[in-house]
Amino acid sequence: MAATPNSYGITDPPATGGNSATNFLQSLEGVLSNQGQGTFGQGQANYSAGVQDFAPAQDYWQSILSGNKAEMESAIAPEKSDILSQYRARRKQLAATGARSGGTNEATAQSEYSQAGDVAKLLQRLRPQAAEESAGIAGELAKLGLGETAAGAGETQTALNAALAQRGQNIQQQGMEFGLANTLISALI
Repeated sequence: MAATPNSYGITDPPATGGNSATNFLQSLEGVLSNQGQGTFGQGQANYSAGVQDFAPAQDYWQSILSGNKAEMESAIAPEKSDILSQYRARRKQLAATGARSGGTNEATAQSEYSQAGDVAKLLQRLRPQAAEESAGIAGELAKLGLGETAAGAGETQTALNAALAQRGQNIQQQGMEFGLANTLISALI
C-alpha cells in the first residue's frame, strides 16, 4: 500500500516495511524545495518591483547631484517654472502700473536678478536633500539585495540539510541491511 501525501504535501511514513524514514525525508525535501522555489520566485518579483519603484526617484535625485546645469534644471523644471511665472507676473504688473521712470526699469532689472537667485537657492536647498535621499534609496536597495541573498542562502542550507539527512538515513539503512545479512550468514554457518 503506497503512502499518500497529507494536506501539506508530505508523505507520511508507512507504519511498517520499506525505508520509511528515507521516503519521508525525500517527501519533506521535495515539499520544502517547492515552497522554497515559490518563495524565491516571489522574492525576485518583489525585488524587481522595488528596484523599478526606486528608479525614478533615484534618477531625480541623481540629476540634482550631477553638477550638470541642464540636468539639474530639468529635474527642477516644475519648481523653476513656478518661480519664473511669479517673476513674469510681477514684471508684467510693474510694466502695467508703474510710471515710465528709472525706478520701474530698476525694479524690473532687479526682479531678473532675484529670479536667477531664487532658482539657484532652490538648487542649493535641494542638493543636500538629494544626497540624503539618494543614500536612503541606495540603502533600501542594498537591504533588498541582502534580504534576497539571505533567503537564497537559507533555502540552499535547507536543501543541503535535507540531502545530508537523507544520505545519513541511507547509510544507516545500509548498515542495518549489512547487519541483517551478517546475522543470516552467521546463522547459516
